[in-house]
Amino acid sequence: MSELGLFVIGAFVVLALLRVPVFIALLAPSSLYVFMTGRPVLFPTIRMVRTLDSFTLLAIPLFIYVGSLMNHGEITEKIFDFADSIVGHVTGGLAQVNIVTSLIFSGLSGSALADIGGIGRVLIESMEDAGYESDYAAALTSASATIGPIFPPSVPLILFGIIAEVSVLRLLLAGAVPALVATLSLMLGTAILAKRRGFPGGGARAALGTMLSSFLVALPAVLAPVLLIYGMLGGYFSPTEAAGVTVLYILVINAAVYRILDIGYIWKAAKETAETSGTVVIILAGAALFSFVMSVEQIDTLFANALFSVSENRIIVLLMVNVVLLFIGLFLDPIAALVMMTPIVFPTLVEVGVDPVHIGVIMVFNLMLGLLTPPLGLSVYLSSDIAETSVASVFDEVQPYWLFLAGALVVITYFPPLSLAILDFV
Repeated sequence: MSELGLFVIGAFVVLALLRVPVFIALLAPSSLYVFMTGRPVLFPTIRMVRTLDSFTLLAIPLFIYVGSLMNHGEITEKIFDFADSIVGHVTGGLAQVNIVTSLIFSGLSGSALADIGGIGRVLIESMEDAGYESDYAAALTSASATIGPIFPPSVPLILFGIIAEVSVLRLLLAGAVPALVATLSLMLGTAILAKRRGFPGGGARAALGTMLSSFLVALPAVLAPVLLIYGMLGGYFSPTEAAGVTVLYILVINAAVYRILDIGYIWKAAKETAETSGTVVIILAGAALFSFVMSVEQIDTLFANALFSVSENRIIVLLMVNVVLLFIGLFLDPIAALVMMTPIVFPTLVEVGVDPVHIGVIMVFNLMLGLLTPPLGLSVYLSSDIAETSVASVFDEVQPYWLFLAGALVVITYFPPLSLAILDFV
């Protein structure tokens, strides 16, 4: 690696740690590299525009819009009531409801922070009213939100697909079963903690009539992820078309089923979407130039050689990559880490025989665990703000859930059929 290439990586890491906007942290040192290596002045612009000129990329703002529309409607409460009716009676009570609600909600939002922002307040306040401590409620809400980034639709998986040039359709489908594994891990962990710590009981099982009523009310929302997966599996529409269909579906059920006739929320959701998706897209533009530098400097080869000097065994290489990603996730935003590490890690894992789609699922789920760990821990900061409790106490409470999710990461990493078996139906 040249000194200039080392400078680009070092500058990016330093700027990211200083909380400089990720786009600037990516673009500034990369542009300097381009100019100092004698390439045309317009090269950075051409590279970024070419990356953003993608039909697939339209799926990101559309899925973000879906989450925003839900946050302004009444869907979150319907999903919560349904989850409460089916698992509210089991060990852990509302803690289990929290997890199931996050799973259903993630099938519409595709983002951990969107999950917390959309349904976090309902979950945390309901648990507090039932006798749970605020810091625990915030910790569980942070942990359960990690399901969102791998369950379809998943904004990080779409980004990975664009950066690594892997089928976004296959990536979205591959995330479904691992998300269920993570859900089961959280529910099992919650049952263990509930018995050890004497959490409030779940109460009596909901009557069949109550369960059926809540199911019928929530059915239109619950069907959205089902239709999404079925449509993509059946080849009826691409991920981008699926995003457009989901937006239309949410608008229809809000008006026709839930009788939300004040269309002002549509404009508010659109403005929120423009702000959020603009941030994501501009990061991707900077990532295009940064990836070019990584390619020219052959960082992926250097990374592979470093790992292979220890072992070329696929099991060991996967372990080392996971450790590196977990460490990176302590300090960098998951999107920034994904942008930085994909061009480096992806070729190495492909070389030892890991399926490209499986790599995407591993990387995204791994980096999402960084949302739960200090010093960054964005999910914890957001949940603690909603719960109006100490960030430090929420970090303490989330530790067992980090371990449960790390266990799920091991299972997902070393049992590829969980990610790949569903692709046989494509």
